[in-house]
Amino acid sequence: MVPECVVICREGEITPRMRNRLYCLALIVALSPVALILAQDITGGGSLQRDITGGAALIFRAPQNPTVHVSSGGQGATGGGRVKPTRKPPVPQQDSLIARANAARSAPQPRYAEAEQQYQLAAQIAPDDARAFAGLGNVYVDQGKFAQAVTAYQKAIKVKPDYNGAYLPLAFSLARLDRYPEAIEVYQETLKRDPSSPEVYNNLSFAYNHSGRYQDAVDASLQAIKLLGETGEAYKMGFQERNEIRSYAYKNLGNAYNGLKRYDEAANALRKSSEIEPKNVSAHFNLGLTLYNAGRYSEAIESYKEAIKLRPTLAQAYYNLGLTYYAINDKTAAMAQYETLKNIDAELARQLYDAIKR
Repeated sequence: MVPECVVICREGEITPRMRNRLYCLALIVALSPVALILAQDITGGGSLQRDITGGAALIFRAPQNPTVHVSSGGQGATGGGRVKPTRKPPVPQQDSLIARANAARSAPQPRYAEAEQQYQLAAQIAPDDARAFAGLGNVYVDQGKFAQAVTAYQKAIKVKPDYNGAYLPLAFSLARLDRYPEAIEVYQETLKRDPSSPEVYNNLSFAYNHSGRYQDAVDASLQAIKLLGETGEAYKMGFQERNEIRSYAYKNLGNAYNGLKRYDEAANALRKSSEIEPKNVSAHFNLGLTLYNAGRYSEAIESYKEAIKLRPTLAQAYYNLGLTYYAINDKTAAMAQYETLKNIDAELARQLYDAIKR
């Protein structure tokens, strides 16, 4: 029986995991500070239990500050954008608090404690104003406090169901908490408001994958790719470039095909992703895993070598490369990976040695 491979860790998190002798070591892929990579295990000679991801796959844009009403002659908050002046702001003190909170959040060195305090005061003064709760959610998202962000955004939507600025960061926060069915509901609601958003379709695909809804994930990814277009004008995503988003969409498409065990299609999608982002280490790594699952071992070897070329200290790649050599009965090459791995990760090297020698 062909030994199992090890897959890449969740981006931006240090989450060592061990399951059925499979080790996933902490690895931060320097692609996007807000993006997610989910570690997956494979068993039974390379068959996937769940989808895999290569590099960043969840698109996220920092939410904008809530709008501040500007009185005649008054000034709005920095970072929140100016709106058409109104002579009689509904709650002048409320706007002043939100303006100060916006400024604290948008400062070159954000003052989150101050921003949080000001938004909370604003919520106390006008509990029926969704802006204060949305602002609180933004501050929590900025700090990675996703459970608190969810509560704040849900309050904003409860107060004002058509407060569109709360939906995307709410869905993102739910996804970061692995609450994928809830995230799916929110993304679907968001599509009612913006049915032509590649961002929403891409993130829906990500959430579908992690909910085991692989065909839905395929459909959502293909829609994201269609909206982005192969040759058309770049879709303006704020902080992210069109090619970066296209790469994410192809990664999610590959993950979905993997979940359906359509490995050749998965390999094609992940290869496309790696072509768009040729220096994406994890895209090459996961392409290798997919090719391994398809029994295309020679191609898998080349993908792992490319991952190692880009990141010579990536222990998981040496481990998987050793197992792939073992799958084609090249024990000499497999042992060479063990010898290199000993100097990078002794425990993972021991696991490789045991797999080769058993």
